[in-house]
Amino acid sequence: MSRIFKNIIILLILALFLNIELTAQNAIINKLPFNSSAKNDFAPFVVDSTIYFSSDRKNELLKSYLDQNNNWLHRIYQVQIVSKNNFSKPILFSATEDYKLNTGSIWISPGEKRAFVTQNQAPKTNKKKQQKNLLGIFSIDKSYGSNWQTPTPFPYNSLNEHSTAHPTFSSDGKTMFFVSNQNDSYGESDIYQSDFENGQWSEPINLGSNINTSGKEIFPYYHPSGKLYFSSNGRSESNDFDIFVSTFENNEWGKAKALEEPINSKYNDFSCFIFESELEGYFASNREGVDNIYHFRIPFPSFPNAQEEVEDIFCFTLFENGPYQSDTLPYKYKWLFNDGITKMGTEVDHCFPGEGEYSVNLSVYDTLQKVDLFTVATYDLPLENTQQIKIECSDTVKVNEPMNISAKNSELKGFIPEDYYWILDHNKKTKGITINHIFRKSGTYTIVCGAPSIHNPQHKLATKKTIIVIE
Repeated sequence: MSRIFKNIIILLILALFLNIELTAQNAIINKLPFNSSAKNDFAPFVVDSTIYFSSDRKNELLKSYLDQNNNWLHRIYQVQIVSKNNFSKPILFSATEDYKLNTGSIWISPGEKRAFVTQNQAPKTNKKKQQKNLLGIFSIDKSYGSNWQTPTPFPYNSLNEHSTAHPTFSSDGKTMFFVSNQNDSYGESDIYQSDFENGQWSEPINLGSNINTSGKEIFPYYHPSGKLYFSSNGRSESNDFDIFVSTFENNEWGKAKALEEPINSKYNDFSCFIFESELEGYFASNREGVDNIYHFRIPFPSFPNAQEEVEDIFCFTLFENGPYQSDTLPYKYKWLFNDGITKMGTEVDHCFPGEGEYSVNLSVYDTLQKVDLFTVATYDLPLENTQQIKIECSDTVKVNEPMNISAKNSELKGFIPEDYYWILDHNKKTKGITINHIFRKSGTYTIVCGAPSIHNPQHKLATKKTIIVIE
């Protein structure tokens, strides 16, 4: 096991990716070529075509910077994504290259005007006095030119009581999620939330027991869909780190779900960045002895035979051509439905309330004596909803308005989906039983949702639905 946390100073930050391709279930992973062969690389974060990450590799030939434990400093590096398998040489990130501090994670705003980093709060400590060197979160703004300014500490950093680390932000930048070991923590480190209100950060709130455990929760990553990805070692007997995801619904964070193999493994897997589609991303793992950064990709199945969604309406016209309907005779045909409805006549219309086992009894009714004379026929009528994926969303939505799209109420009848895959505007792809999407241009769009069977990937269901996006 690699050196994840040497002590409380390193606890939250130094959570200590193979040119071999690994495949299990439907995820494919590859070790990135710029990993150091003997040192630790982790905490990937992507802005446009640049990957930022933390590493304790040696950067300068003639001198090395060591922390108070005589370990090489972790510093922030960046590489350019040139093409799918081609990356530039890693260089130090200019905003923090002069810092003689452990720097363990970074979040950068869209447009790269502001960065938030995790760092030790002092270059050195006095070991004889057993001084703490707790972690803190710092924001760094870029001026109108290209220079990064002096770091500003997060107001809830502490020099003596607790660490704060691993910031990540909601899409609007107004909510920060981060790690801390405050007094109200469930375990050794928990994930907290702070909101930017009236020009200042609110008192941090613990995210609760659906997220936090008696162990360590580290490296949260807030996804544009509203999901929170994070790493935890408090959900397994081995105490190894795995990556989990939770969704905020009904005003609370849902039960955390572990990502599938081979992203998670029997080793430590942590600190992820997930692209908007959730079909691709980066994460760190020590499955080769040291921490490396890996790329993962989930292949997207094709759905060439998507059908228009069927609206199940169980309405029928029933008729009888027998001799017992006449203006001169006191007899009528009587239709008795087992949903409690009775109708009279040679021809009747009836709508059943939904799927179910129904029966229809046809008899001849004497209108004078008000009794059934005899039964003409009895029919059994089993009705089933069409097996299909149901796409639930508005038929019309405005440009730039968030839209919730769900397949929760699909009629599957024993079909167990491996997952739900969505094709949206301009062939944009994502997955999940419920998704959120924003259409940026007006027009008519066809949404496709498909699902392969978990038992036979060649067996698929797929539905399409047309919506209109207006200004």
